[in-house]
Amino acid sequence: MNKHKSRTEAFVDAIDHGTVRVIVGGRAFSLPTEVLPAGATEGQWIEWTTRIIPPPPATAKAEEERRRLSADDDGGDIKL
Repeated sequence: MNKHKSRTEAFVDAIDHGTVRVIVGGRAFSLPTEVLPAGATEGQWIEWTTRIIPPPPATAKAEEERRRLSADDDGGDIKL
């Protein structure tokens, strides 16, 4: 198994107004419903498999721009 990959089981406790409450390892978490697989409903068990991926191109571009802009930043107050 890839050491950068994990599998997690979660119980779908409640879904309400775009938010889902899942229980993982006895702890409850509220997340946006977009994280649910299609067709998931309250009372079901789901499985998440996660892995580390490179940042999406837009994120990588933003990070590059942040580095460029902060290259000469001395950390002091902003001068207007």
